[in-house]
Amino acid sequence: MITLDQLRCFLAVAEEMNFRRAALRLNMTQPPLSRQIQALEHGIGTLLIDRSRRAIRLTPAGQSFLRSARRILEDVAGAAQDACRIASGDAGQLTLAFTAASSYVFLPRLVTLLRQRLPAINLVLREMTTPQQLAALQGDQIDLGLLRPPVTLPGMRAMRVYREPLVLALPSGHRLAQAGAIRLGELAAETLITYPPVEGPYLYGLVDGLLRVAGVTPAAVQYVTQTHSIMALVGAGLGVALLPQSAERFCPPDITFHSLVEEERASAELMLAWRTGSANPLVPVLRALLAADPQIAASGGGTASA
Repeated sequence: MITLDQLRCFLAVAEEMNFRRAALRLNMTQPPLSRQIQALEHGIGTLLIDRSRRAIRLTPAGQSFLRSARRILEDVAGAAQDACRIASGDAGQLTLAFTAASSYVFLPRLVTLLRQRLPAINLVLREMTTPQQLAALQGDQIDLGLLRPPVTLPGMRAMRVYREPLVLALPSGHRLAQAGAIRLGELAAETLITYPPVEGPYLYGLVDGLLRVAGVTPAAVQYVTQTHSIMALVGAGLGVALLPQSAERFCPPDITFHSLVEEERASAELMLAWRTGSANPLVPVLRALLAADPQIAASGGGTASA
């Protein structure tokens, strides 16, 4: 069997063209060096070094084998370096799931941060609803999730990475479209387009709770899963919606956005969730990067919860 030590010995002899100098280079004596070369030739089944003359030289087989030996040793060194980088969290693959709304503002910021600080990693992104992400985390299908709270499943932890107010989206022809900040009480008898209780329980509960506190009962409710679909229906004049402020980033011309007078009670949170037993070394590296990010700290994020 050919060993790496044999390859290193052969490479030293081939480059030095002298057993004595090769032995000094490898910090060994000549007899064990000669035995390594002999064992290599025996394993291959042919001579690699012509020793019949005063000055040694490579046989044609040795010249061919030298190219392969160099490549093998370079590959081994590269593999070892890659393994160390992956173990330290400087490289490797990270699978991150995200909700559609998080892609408006926070996800681009996160991707930019990763490109700057961890350019060697392979980032795999998957769009999923919060319930889908929780199931994928439990099934070890993703490493991290950008999702809505709460994260209460056993074996998982989460940290808040973003907080934003809710805003009111109105059709551009709505009676309140020219107003400034709007009270929730002014939405009585409006048709509400909002998130469904099963696929979007967090934002559904947030909107429903705010309206209940304000004593507002919508005339009708239309449930839609994705924020961009809700905006499309609002733009078509089918109702009004309470959305995370990041939706303003892609404001269509047929919608106006308005702050709420009750803004201090109306904020949506985005969490980063992970499995406590994750074996991917990039998971704690990313968590540390986000915890140290000043924009996250300014939004009150960075605190892990069970």
